[in-house]
Amino acid sequence: MGMNAPWRALEAAEESPVQTAGGPWRPSALHLMLAAAAVLAVGSLAAVAFMEMRPAGQVELISGPSGPATAGASASQAMVVVQVGGAVARPGVYSLPVGSRVADAIGAAGGYSADVDPRAAETKLNLAARLQDAQSIVVPRRGDAAAGTSGGTTSGGSSATPGGPINLNTASAAELDTLPGIGPVTAAKIIASREEKPFASVDDLVARKIVPASTLAKFRDQVTV
Repeated sequence: MGMNAPWRALEAAEESPVQTAGGPWRPSALHLMLAAAAVLAVGSLAAVAFMEMRPAGQVELISGPSGPATAGASASQAMVVVQVGGAVARPGVYSLPVGSRVADAIGAAGGYSADVDPRAAETKLNLAARLQDAQSIVVPRRGDAAAGTSGGTTSGGSSATPGGPINLNTASAAELDTLPGIGPVTAAKIIASREEKPFASVDDLVARKIVPASTLAKFRDQVTV
């Protein structure tokens, strides 16, 4: 076929760059497509090179709240064993976490029963006191005073004796307030100190600078630990 055929003229026009007389060179559509393909090829090679640079076999794990980072959060908690009796719904022996209060032990026993003596319970129980292992908690019933029994909290399972010495480690604020030279402020200091560390001796009141020796001498024979 002759070169002067119309389709040959069209092909020659598509294959040749466009350049106007005296003007800048303009790339054809074919040149633009080739340039784009070259850019894509370079990008692909760069991505492959980046992946090959990463160490083989390494995987990054991001753990959520239930992942390995918190696997040991539910470790067993230290417990104390106490006995709860008297005017409670379910008297018995209960295990509670260390740091629990007398109120927690009474709550574990079902709370006060219908025969509770509210006034005596308020006087004899310190609901905010921390529990000690083997502690006995007795919630006063109505009529206990007439029968010669007394409620309260004691350590090591011993019973509180009406009219006997006041135990510095278990006495309520109201009981401590009855001691000569002890008022509500000093009673609160005694309770706060024994919650940090139980008293080993009545002389700890002086050693811990809760009361002076002259004040302790006034009620030494009325207290115990």
